[in-house]
Amino acid sequence: MTLEVERDALLAALRQVADVVPGRTTIPVLANLMLVAEAGTLTITATDLDIEASVTVEAAGSIATTIAKDKLVAAVTGLKPGRLAIAPVDGRAGAVTIKSGRAVRTLTTLPATDFPKRKPLECATAFAMPAASLGRLLDACHVAQSTDETRYYLMGVYLHLVDGQLCAAASDGCRLIRARCAQPDAADGMPQVIVPSKAVAQMRKLLAKPSGEVAVAVNEHAIQLTIGRVQIVAKAVDGTFPDYQRIIPADDAGAIRMTGGRDMLLSAAAGVASVVDAEGDRKLRSIRIDLTPDAEAQTMSARDMGGSSAVEEIDASASGTAAALGMDHKLFTTTLAIFAEGASVSMALADPNAAARVESDKDPDLLAVIMPMRV
Repeated sequence: MTLEVERDALLAALRQVADVVPGRTTIPVLANLMLVAEAGTLTITATDLDIEASVTVEAAGSIATTIAKDKLVAAVTGLKPGRLAIAPVDGRAGAVTIKSGRAVRTLTTLPATDFPKRKPLECATAFAMPAASLGRLLDACHVAQSTDETRYYLMGVYLHLVDGQLCAAASDGCRLIRARCAQPDAADGMPQVIVPSKAVAQMRKLLAKPSGEVAVAVNEHAIQLTIGRVQIVAKAVDGTFPDYQRIIPADDAGAIRMTGGRDMLLSAAAGVASVVDAEGDRKLRSIRIDLTPDAEAQTMSARDMGGSSAVEEIDASASGTAAALGMDHKLFTTTLAIFAEGASVSMALADPNAAARVESDKDPDLLAVIMPMRV
């Protein structure tokens, strides 16, 4: 039972799945990667019981074992490019050697039979779609995922179909982001699913570079993505996502409205917030935007209890009634950052204490809602 594989191909494969391995676990085999090789293909699998990621690479020989992720990655990284040989240690159970030229690494193993494997998805809706489209949905929404474990059903991205479109939504209770794209062929009947935060991170990593299509399978309990040699299967969050459509403000003509360049607003917010201290239990930096209809410029400012302050005029237009808006600096900037560079951003709200509807002229597929702070 000896395996031969190219070092660079093996290292690239390890890095594609290694992040799934839990940092801490009471189950020793979960800290390992499973390596199974047969018929010219090596399959490397990682799992934390909720997410399973696997990748294949060309190899010669056979093997079936599990090796600690950290030690395996370190061992392969430290070897020179070229052909590696992985084989059991003669006369010693539970160990393998990794040889490259005159370099040898000996690592302990656990049996592959101890490694938990997910069953194939049953009764799933399967379809293909552009990897870039799914990546955009997850990229736009991931910043709004909640980290509050008491509201676990918000700790992820909600994928669902609405009126012939595939929609993604995420909310942390202070903001909401919704993104959408055309409904893929064969996606009719796709169950609603909340993809957990860790799985969203893995899927975004998988979808970051490919320009082709991704195969998607979804049932009521899990979602599976397959692209190239990599496959991710994630258990869905067992909960019900709120009816977020009810909290999206209408785009009323008489609303208080500010329109300005996305890049300019981000720069101004960073500038005024940089000189004030984070305050309160949540360590927030608040910014204030004073809107004066028909004025040539509006004013953005920030101050803290220590007396530090900053004021900057912003090249933005305002309509409706004069108002002073309070915004959490981090929520404001990370939300505006989802829109395209160079876009003109519109923020509309019924009154200074109401939720603000945020859209851009370059991103018709994106919509954000931000709750203001009192000023």
